[in-house]
Amino acid sequence: MKVLMLNGSPKAKGNTGLALEEAGKILQEAGIEYEIFQIGGGPVRDCIGCGRCTENGCVFDDDKVNEFIAKAKE
Repeated sequence: MKVLMLNGSPKAKGNTGLALEEAGKILQEAGIEYEIFQIGGGPVRDCIGCGRCTENGCVFDDDKVNEFIAKAKE
């Protein structure tokens, strides 16, 4: 099992990042692999309902959303 944690804060090592790392330590002690995905700090496009999504994600790839979706599918 692997847990994917999402950090939406613009500060990767801020309070949210530290809290996720602490949660990760507990997961690791239980034998569970984890990864923290840093999405904050840059713009994230809202879905505009254009209907042009593909199996690879959103056709607009100017943010990290498609990368996060790919990791979540793993």
